[in-house]
Amino acid sequence: MNYQSSIVCDTGPLISLEKIKNGYQFINQLYNQIFVPKIVIEELYRGQFANWDDYKYFYSVGDCLKIVEEELETLPILEILDNGEKQAIQLAYQLQLPLLIEEEKGRKIAQQLGLKFSGIAGQILKANRENLITSEEAKKKLGELLNNGRIGQKMYNELANAIL
Repeated sequence: MNYQSSIVCDTGPLISLEKIKNGYQFINQLYNQIFVPKIVIEELYRGQFANWDDYKYFYSVGDCLKIVEEELETLPILEILDNGEKQAIQLAYQLQLPLLIEEEKGRKIAQQLGLKFSGIAGQILKANRENLITSEEAKKKLGELLNNGRIGQKMYNELANAIL
């Protein structure tokens, strides 16, 4: 597999993508492969849709997500996390890929394991710096995250000030 523009993703960032207009198309501009543990997919659509296909259609997911079917044996350090986070961090660790994760406990453990990580807000900043989206588009996307409770005002202000 070519991991050059690949990343692993937990549930939280995918929920954030739901809150951004064309969120999945946006993240697909940055990565050609987004590895997602099957349990994360189940957490994502459960309670919203009858099945994964309905979710994919509703949010125009396309083919950017690569579902990892096998459940991985996880490191003991991950035991305090929920199943989706455990599997996402373990997958990123095994593949030595960066991780999209937004939950604080999971980020701390990812950091302890030496993983690079970010949330969707950080990816908006990255896309702006790589000239994939304009400053106006970046601020609009950050505003959507703020208005939907995915980031706080302080983070919004910091990132909005960092936009080119």
